[in-house]
Amino acid sequence: MDVFRQDVIVSFGIPLLDMSATVDTQFLNKYKLGANDSVQANKFQSALYDDAVNTYEVTYVAGGAAQNTIRVAQWLLGAPKATTLFGCIGKDKFGDILQGKAEQEGVCVCYERHKELATGRCAVLITDNNRCLCAEFAAAKAYSMNHLQQPENWQHIVQAQIIYVTGYFLHSSPDCGKLLAESSGNKEGKKFCFNLSAPYICLEAMDRIKEIFPYIDILFGNEAEVKALGKELQLKNDCNTTQEIVFQVGQLLEKERGKPCTVVITQGNISTVLYHDSKLTEYPVVAVPPACIVDTCGAGDAFVGGFLAKLACGADIPECIRCGHYAAGKMIQCQGIQIPKEKADFWT
Repeated sequence: MDVFRQDVIVSFGIPLLDMSATVDTQFLNKYKLGANDSVQANKFQSALYDDAVNTYEVTYVAGGAAQNTIRVAQWLLGAPKATTLFGCIGKDKFGDILQGKAEQEGVCVCYERHKELATGRCAVLITDNNRCLCAEFAAAKAYSMNHLQQPENWQHIVQAQIIYVTGYFLHSSPDCGKLLAESSGNKEGKKFCFNLSAPYICLEAMDRIKEIFPYIDILFGNEAEVKALGKELQLKNDCNTTQEIVFQVGQLLEKERGKPCTVVITQGNISTVLYHDSKLTEYPVVAVPPACIVDTCGAGDAFVGGFLAKLACGADIPECIRCGHYAAGKMIQCQGIQIPKEKADFWT
C-alpha cells in the first residue's frame, strides 16, 4: 500500500467523548435511567458524567458517527494524519481527553473549541448484559462557519481527496455543509460523500439534503434511512423494496447532477445494495459467527470507514464494499468502535 499524505480523507461530524463504565442499578435509578435506554440527557442527568468519573472506573473512547468512521479509515490507511476530522468540542477536561484519544490513533483533529458549551459526551452505562446510552451534545452541535473559513482550516479542504459529511452535521451546521458540498462536489480529483445518518434527519432536514443533491458523488445510508428518504422524496407508489428505492434515488441523483453517482445502502448482515453506473447490484455480507458478535451499533460507521479507506487507494467500488464489510466485521467483535493495536490485515 502506498504511503499517504495528510488530508486524504477529511470528515465533518458531531464529535462525542464516549465514557464507558460498569455501574450498579442504584446509579441508573439515581438518574432515572433504564438498563437499555438510549436517551439524550436532560438538565438533571447532565451531572451523571462527573458523577460516573468520581464513582467508577471510566474508559474513554473518541466517539460520534463521523469520528468512528474516520478512526477506522485511519487504522486501515496507517499513515499518520492521512485522515482529518472537523467538529466542535468544549474548552474543558473532557475536550482535552477527546482530542488526545483521537490523536493517539493518528487522526488529525481540527476541533473548534467552544468557550461556553461543554464537550459532547455519551455515557455508556453497563449493567450485566445491558447497556444504557445517555448523550449530551452541547458543543458538538455548535460548529461554526467562522472556524471552517479560517485559512489554515480551509486548506485541509483544498488538499482533501475525499470530503465526508454526515447528516447529523448537515442538520446542525447547514451552511457549513452546503459550502462543503458546493466547494467539493463535482470537482476534478475530489469526491463529496454524504451519509443520511438517521431516518429523522431525512424528515427534519430534507430541504437541506435536497440542496446538496447536485454535489453528492457517493451517498451512504442503511435500509431504514433510505426508506425514510424515499418517503420524503415521494417516490413512485410501486417503489416498495429497498432495492427499488435505491434505484430510484440513484436515478434522481444522476438527474440532479447531470452525471453518474453512487449510492451505497447497507442492510445489516444481509447484503449491501449498490447503485453505480446506472445499475443495481447486491453484495452479500461475509458472516461473523454469532458467538463472536459483541456490539453491532457501530457497524455502519465502520463500514463507511473501510469503504473510504479503499476509495482513497483508488480501488473500484466492489473492492471498497469488500473493505467496508471487512471493517464492520472486525468492529462488531468488540464493545463500541475499538481500534485494534495491530495493523489491519485486509491489505495482505
